Amino acid sequence: MDKKIVIMVAVIVIAICLISGGCSTFAGDNSVKAWKELLSLAPETDTVDDNSGTSLEDLLLDNQVAQQDTAEYVVVSLYYVDATGSSLTSEDRKIVKTEGIARQTLQELLKGPGTAEYSSVFPEGTKLLDINIKDDGLCIVDLSSEVRQVKDEKQERLMIYAMVNTLGEFPSIKRVSFMIDGHPSEYIGGYLDLSQPIEPDYTI
Repeated sequence: MDKKIVIMVAVIVIAICLISGGCSTFAGDNSVKAWKELLSLAPETDTVDDNSGTSLEDLLLDNQVAQQDTAEYVVVSLYYVDATGSSLTSEDRKIVKTEGIARQTLQELLKGPGTAEYSSVFPEGTKLLDINIKDDGLCIVDLSSEVRQVKDEKQERLMIYAMVNTLGEFPSIKRVSFMIDGHPSEYIGGYLDLSQPIEPDYTI
């Protein structure tokens, strides 16, 4: 610490001499050389360890956690095929409550069950493209063309009612009709007549 103070004082004295011209010993090139040598001996300014501060990523993560802590959740019932493979059963799932809760619920249904004994009946790659709820209780579900790859009438029936029964839990939805890739469809796999909207049937 004493060495650092002495060097700093020397630097200040030389600077004063250069400005005032009062130190002839350091005149001309010799003064510049001496100045540079003393500067090289000056103590380095302490730097703050980058890891000791809070990064932008940490701040964003803290904000996300805070939002999750204050988010409002709702429990929805998702319908999947039970262990027998012949009927539907419900699985409760806690999701964040949003304005488009019906859309989010159907997205959760497409993700598949969390219970090992249950199974999903959607063909691989099936996506929800859009959902529209009318004032009269009609819900229009638009699915990607992969949904047509159902294998038989049983799979198609279970798939249709898995969606209809899941959406039917919302008071604003009374019946459901379907579109494929943005076009109205009277069938999906060709096994069921979908020319009329489908109402929930919890006996399936």
